[in-house]
Amino acid sequence: MRNQTLQILPQNDFIEAVTSADIDELLQPFIESLKLRTDAGEISAATAVAYERGVRKFLAWSVENTRNVSTSDAILHWKAALLNKKAHNDKPYTPATVNAWLAGVKALCAWAVTERRLPYNPAANSRGAKRQGTTQGHKRESLTPEESRRLVAMPDTETRQGVRDLAILAVMLKTALRGISIHRADVEDLQTIQGLLVLNYQGKGRIEKTEKAVIIDDAVVKAETALRDWLAVRGAVTGPLFVSLSKRSMNKRLSLRALRGLVTGYMKEAGVVGNKSTHSQRHTAITKAVSSGQPLERVMTMAGHANPATTMIYYHEENRMKDPVVAHVKYDG
Repeated sequence: MRNQTLQILPQNDFIEAVTSADIDELLQPFIESLKLRTDAGEISAATAVAYERGVRKFLAWSVENTRNVSTSDAILHWKAALLNKKAHNDKPYTPATVNAWLAGVKALCAWAVTERRLPYNPAANSRGAKRQGTTQGHKRESLTPEESRRLVAMPDTETRQGVRDLAILAVMLKTALRGISIHRADVEDLQTIQGLLVLNYQGKGRIEKTEKAVIIDDAVVKAETALRDWLAVRGAVTGPLFVSLSKRSMNKRLSLRALRGLVTGYMKEAGVVGNKSTHSQRHTAITKAVSSGQPLERVMTMAGHANPATTMIYYHEENRMKDPVVAHVKYDG
């Protein structure tokens, strides 16, 4: 066998660790790149806002804590602080919130490497916070039939605001649309298909409004009637479907925060109890569809779920409550 000479390759120059101070310098160019990607239709405006918020949260925390350590270590410290009651008045953040903010930091680092603004990606190996517990259940509860009836009876439809608010409540209860989809809806997204009123909306993770929600009435939740009443009051001009009626932002798009606030406000007035929020309306609509015997494929389409396993959770919950096993544990013979 011929002797082989081991070749020793020259070592690369030492690469200085990237710190959060370096990230701070990249914030403004990153924001400009997000705007360009939004204009080009690659990401939604909401995603751009979420990314920027995440980076700002990280930088604000690092100023008071580990600004001069490497970014990869700083991210670990930051995540630990958020999850362990050290960042928000002794109140821990949920893994979902932490992961949403982390996504912004990871997006910036990946962009910076691509643009050759950083020598390496310090967030490449940063993993999301694990969700506690099991996914086979929901944190939010459905509204009871009586709570649903009381909820849609709360808005004063003698006022312009009451007409708008009833339309929001009824459409959400009937279609299972997320609050963000209601917030983004425009008048021009409405159309009539085979005699049915349809709203084209932007589904979760989508850039364009390619999903469709059929808006109809039932005996209690008259979604189509409520929405048409609002359109008559609002006027047919193009623009946001649901607008603000406050003096400060009159006729501008109703903010997501204001939308959530009005829903929870009416829930409180209606005497809705339990762990229920704006998302409970969506949860209620999907649960109703499941309990009515609709097949998985149809409910999945209505809910806009990308994964059938997500929809199946509703079926598991329905079956578990509809015919609980404990009902068959008997001691009478």
